[in-house]
Amino acid sequence: MSSRRTMAAFIILLLASISALTLCGTSVLPPPVTVSYRSSLLGVGQVVIITNNSNHHVYNVRVVGRNLEEMSSASVKATNHLSPGSSVEVGWLEFGSWVPLPGETIEVYADNYATPKISFIPK
Repeated sequence: MSSRRTMAAFIILLLASISALTLCGTSVLPPPVTVSYRSSLLGVGQVVIITNNSNHHVYNVRVVGRNLEEMSSASVKATNHLSPGSSVEVGWLEFGSWVPLPGETIEVYADNYATPKISFIPK
């Protein structure tokens, strides 16, 4: 198959996927949250702060932390419901002893959003 046909097929498949997700009430965009960080009060890594910046309620917020160099990760359900303008914090205690450290990746997932919000813990 020529590269033009391959590209056309890819674009058609991508558009069909986006249409299907939009029709079933799922946004292809990440959740409308910001991710920020603060030092742990106990001096153990960073605390992840997830803030809902929208006028919409966000449900079943899940946070995944990944250390790609060490191939380790942890996940936690941060909250069932994040109201507009509200925040939730997740640190090593909530992650079950996985310590969020500078350079690691944080992914935030929520119901009705197909892609995660991705952030990197600053060094």
